[in-house]
This record gives sequence, structure tokens and C-alpha cells, in this order.
Amino acid sequence: MKRLLECSLPVLCLVTFSAHAGTTYELVTRTMQGEEVDRMTFYDDGTQSRMDQRGSRSGSMSVIFKDDAFYVLDHAQKSFILMDEAMLDQMSSQINSAMQEMQEQLAAMPPEQRAMVEQMLNDEMPGLAGGQMTGPVLEIKPTGNGRWESYACKKYDMLEDGEKIQEICAADYKAIDGTGALRDSYRDMAKALDRLFEAIPFGGQGIQTPLQMESTMDGFPVHAVEFENGVAARETTLDSTAQQDIDPAMFEVPADYQQMDPFNP
Repeated sequence: MKRLLECSLPVLCLVTFSAHAGTTYELVTRTMQGEEVDRMTFYDDGTQSRMDQRGSRSGSMSVIFKDDAFYVLDHAQKSFILMDEAMLDQMSSQINSAMQEMQEQLAAMPPEQRAMVEQMLNDEMPGLAGGQMTGPVLEIKPTGNGRWESYACKKYDMLEDGEKIQEICAADYKAIDGTGALRDSYRDMAKALDRLFEAIPFGGQGIQTPLQMESTMDGFPVHAVEFENGVAARETTLDSTAQQDIDPAMFEVPADYQQMDPFNP
């Protein structure tokens, strides 16, 4: 749960359209030794957004947020998945059916075998055997004020089950894009993830994503240090930001990409 949806640089489209004014910004993740492992680029024109990511950890993927839906593009496979209300309803129905079937199978087992299987399931995903899976509890803890490069920021610790997993420096949105409009785009992405997790029967059982948590902070994360077992492992920084025209084709799925059914891969 420490990773967001991961995505990559866009495939160029052959069809051109009139460009719309918008904001482009890049986040770069490096090891503490300075090796770049991921680069994420965001595009926002005020009505729709795109998140691209490429790197050794993420591969090459994109997520487009528009029309109350989001499209997950796999550039290596030239395919995409559409996550809209209909798809989320289908996901919820199928997961509910699978959970019910699992409960029926457990009920039919001899007591000793059932106890062993339930223990194995709970070791992997706490509460799953009882149909009430729980995830890690994330929380944001303000730690004061600070600076990162030219940005004044508010500092936060992100905790997972009480253990620090990130230190974050969040700058005022107006300092990033000059208008503060970026706030709405960023939080729309978090709402899209909310809809995804609401579709999962156990989505309200403590499972949250860093994006959802960061959207509650007062500012945009311009610098974040990620910890593993209490040791700083990687840092993500705001590498660049620009006001520029964005081609609407950036928010379209390439014509040669095939839509995939996640339920019948």
C-alpha cells in the first residue's frame, strides 16, 4: 500500500488538436545515493489529468483521469483498462461472490483443517478469512515548518501502523502553479482512488493509499523521504513545473491500444 498507481511517458498520437493552457510538473524518485529509479510526469488542463511514469520500479504506464473515470494504460502491451462506475460495480459483485464462496468452503471443512486455512489466510491478509479484511492504518502527523530549496513548506510524517514510512515537505499549491488550481486536480485523483476502494467490499476496512492521505495535507509534496525498516531508502522531489499549452490528445487513449477485461485476462 506504499505505492501509488504507477504509470509512464505518453505515446505520441498522430492526430493533432488545438492545445489548451495547463500545468505540467515532474516528480523524480532517487535512491539516497542519487540513482534515479522513477520519473513521474503530470499534465492538467483544468478539466482532465494525466499521470505518466517510467522507471526501473514502475515500467512504462499511464493513468488518464477524465469524465468521472480513469484509464490505466500499459504501453509495453499497448493495452488499457477502463475503470468507470460500471466496471467498479462489476468488481464489487465478483469480489462479493468470491468471498461468499470462500466462506462456504471454509464452513464445509473439518474444524482443524479450517483453523489451519484461516490462520494462513489471516497471515497473508488480516481478517480475510472472516470476510472483514483489514489493511494498514495510515496517518499524517504534522511536525512543523521548514524549507526545501526555494519552497517554504509544512512538514509531516506519514505513519503506517505507527511506523514512520515517509517524511514530507508540502508547499502551498499557489507556489507550485501560481494559481492553486493544481489542488483540485490532485484531489480529484484521490477521489478516483476512493471510488476504486469503495467498490471493494473490504475497502472501508482501513485500506488507504498515500495519495489519499497526502490529499488531506495543507500543500503539495515537493520533497518526500521514504523509509524502510526505519532507514531512509529513497527520496522524491518536485523536479520541474511549467505553465504551458497541453495538446488534448494527451488525454486520449491511442487508437491502436486494445481494451482489456481485468476479469478475463
